[in-house]
Amino acid sequence: MRTPTTPLLAATAALACLALAPAPTVLVGSTETQGHVLTDTDGHTLYVHDGTLCTGPCTATRHPLRTTADTTPALPPGIAGTLATLPRPDDGTLQLTYDGAPLYTYTGDTQPSETNGITPDWHTVPARYLPTG
Repeated sequence: MRTPTTPLLAATAALACLALAPAPTVLVGSTETQGHVLTDTDGHTLYVHDGTLCTGPCTATRHPLRTTADTTPALPPGIAGTLATLPRPDDGTLQLTYDGAPLYTYTGDTQPSETNGITPDWHTVPARYLPTG
């Protein structure tokens, strides 16, 4: 015989699942020119580069999105893709990647969701929503 689930048990189970899920490491912001893009937890637009890893003088304006070994990279619910880390060759810290591409912020973006860092080689990271239903 099947025991009916009470609303309290269902709510408790849902909260337990939420408690086990890591907090998002990146968020989604809405921009004027690029639509919905990935941002850091302060709302600053994230960028990827077409070429090599940004090291040395490049990091003066392009800050690698760093994390720690005890942080589990997590996208917001409903966003497709894979967050991971890579050790930086210049200082050994961990940098977040999205679908294998290292993530950066741009020092010229002083307000959340600005996109001043777009160039022919630097691009925002579109938020790809998972299909529903």
